[in-house]
Amino acid sequence: MTILIVHYHLRSGGVTRVIESQVKVLQDMRHRVIIASSGPVEDWDCECHLIPELDYSNAGTIPVDQLLAVDADLWIIHNPTLGLNRAFPGMIETAEESGTRILMQIHDFVEDGRSANYQLLAGRKRLYPDAPHVHYATINRRDLKILKKAGVPESRCHFLPNAVNPPSIRETTSQGTLVFYPVRGIRRKNIGELCLLAAHAPAGTRFAIALRAGSEEPSYLHDDWVRFSKEKDLPIEFDVVGKDPHSFPQWLERASHLVTTSISEGFGLTFLDPAFLKKPLIGRDLPEVTSDFVPYGTLYQKIPVPLKHLEGLETTYREQLSQTMSAYGRPMNDLDLDQAWEKFSADGEVDFGNLPENFQRRIISHVHLPDLAKWLAHALAQPAQDVDTSPWTLGTYAETLRKTIVSIGEPGPVEWIPRERVLDQFLQPARFHFLRSRLMVSGNSPTRP
Repeated sequence: MTILIVHYHLRSGGVTRVIESQVKVLQDMRHRVIIASSGPVEDWDCECHLIPELDYSNAGTIPVDQLLAVDADLWIIHNPTLGLNRAFPGMIETAEESGTRILMQIHDFVEDGRSANYQLLAGRKRLYPDAPHVHYATINRRDLKILKKAGVPESRCHFLPNAVNPPSIRETTSQGTLVFYPVRGIRRKNIGELCLLAAHAPAGTRFAIALRAGSEEPSYLHDDWVRFSKEKDLPIEFDVVGKDPHSFPQWLERASHLVTTSISEGFGLTFLDPAFLKKPLIGRDLPEVTSDFVPYGTLYQKIPVPLKHLEGLETTYREQLSQTMSAYGRPMNDLDLDQAWEKFSADGEVDFGNLPENFQRRIISHVHLPDLAKWLAHALAQPAQDVDTSPWTLGTYAETLRKTIVSIGEPGPVEWIPRERVLDQFLQPARFHFLRSRLMVSGNSPTRP
């Protein structure tokens, strides 16, 4: 079988790691694998088609004829409905109407806090195809339930958790406490909370984050934290792998602990990589994702901050929530906003991870949280856990992917799932998060415009 894998790009990140695993297991199954992306070309011993029009874009078209000319038996399209390229839905519609068998692999939803992307697709009603030759794969069970509830037939929905295949590292003795965050420093990774941990860690503890944010968001969101950390003399190094692109395995080796402070993940390799590497994990739990895992790590679900330290937050919250809901075509009245704020600030506290950046910096600068300091000292003293990692190996992934592929039927009638059925499941005030919302440009902006 010839399988065409389509993605916006192959830059460093979680989806690229998934594609790498996919290429390997499909080739081991004796399939011919071709990748179409805007690049860069990876050394994966497979045919690559560089198509610049596949990259992030809010204009232009994609040369679908060039993709159809590959004459593939199956397309696997990663994040097909994310709105990062306005032309993707049209490409998919053309392909499926030609009878192309497609696996839509969902890592994230445009309806989940991505209102700017959603607006780029506002005029397109056809986003989620429903046809016997179009199936969906999700990397967590929450997303699987969302698609089924939206109306995708159960037989066309598949749970396809990622394989976990971290770099091979040597077993070394760590020199002191080095807490490594092995991610790109984009906004939803919640860098401010990493700074908060650094400010409350026992003396001598060092922190490091792998990479600077990429082109998908304003660079100042990352660089402001770099400047702030220097001003406050926090023990954090930034972009340590970016400074030496070949150093990632060495940082994993040197780390005494791995950490995650992310507020949103599709799968969350940072929760499972430590188990394979036999490194202790500390940080923020995400139950919607980690409920799929064997329990691992010493994690918290929130860091409560008393409202007395958050003067002005209510005004910012109401403005930002109202703006976010309106961007999805769901404006809120004053009563709706009153009720939402009451729930957001229940018990007179707000989770630090759901504060805008300027409030996070205020707390780090002026407030000591003794319970956090106590928890952190305890967490850093815990050894790595011994857990069964077999559900997340390449072998298990290969068998699940094989079953998914063979279940995709022959071409048939094409219908469309109403987009509102997906949006309704995400667009609830209780799910609002500052670090997933559009950046405000008013005087109360959580970050500078």
